Amino acid sequence: MYGTEFGVFLALSTAFSWALAGVIHTTASRMAGIRAVMLIRQPLASVALGLCCLLAGDLLLPSMRLFWLAAASGLFGIIIGDACFYAGALTMGLRPTLVCQSLSSCFTALIGSFYLGEYIGMQGWLGMFVATCGVILVVVSEQKDTHNPPVDNRRRNKGVALALLSAILLALGMVFSKQALQEGMDALSLAFYRNAISTVGIWIIAFMIGAIRPAIEGIRANPGVLKLFPLGCLFGPAGGIWLSCLALDYLP
Repeated sequence: MYGTEFGVFLALSTAFSWALAGVIHTTASRMAGIRAVMLIRQPLASVALGLCCLLAGDLLLPSMRLFWLAAASGLFGIIIGDACFYAGALTMGLRPTLVCQSLSSCFTALIGSFYLGEYIGMQGWLGMFVATCGVILVVVSEQKDTHNPPVDNRRRNKGVALALLSAILLALGMVFSKQALQEGMDALSLAFYRNAISTVGIWIIAFMIGAIRPAIEGIRANPGVLKLFPLGCLFGPAGGIWLSCLALDYLP
């Protein structure tokens, strides 16, 4: 039996938290670049969540299977998914990117129905249809919004593609997280391992493509960006992901 009311509260808190994190990290990306944001925020979140797990006595995993589920969740949801999200936000703006990424809930439900055997009722299908129509309407109307910077069609299409890819990858990450929780992994432990594994992956990739030095130079050129990282981590990869794991533990 799900704790529905508490689960809904956690899910809405996650949405609010991720919206704030999106604003903060997009601002930081404009100042120092996406690479700098990805390289700095993940270690901060990992340390914070690791300390919480250590205090709670929940740092060790009971099986390698749970480790690989957390790794898959981090790979799709954080390493690739977040990179696509911020690339989309820098390409066509934060608002339309967030709107497109809101379809991740629809993708999560669809993937969950096939992969986890969760049931989608008539209300669910109707909700996904309405959400999809709403996203299309908002993205089209955004093109005529005088408050947005002018973006040509090619650039906008690229941004939409990146945002939708981010939504799909976030959905995959959520499904793997749900499976880990169903198999006995604690929400706090899952949040820590998602971030810790993502940190290692991001730094390895950055080292291989030579992105570490440009990221450091971007931070040196804009030292004020460092003030944004703790707040962004609180609402994003640390607190936001923990809230999402808790919500998944209480809701389908």
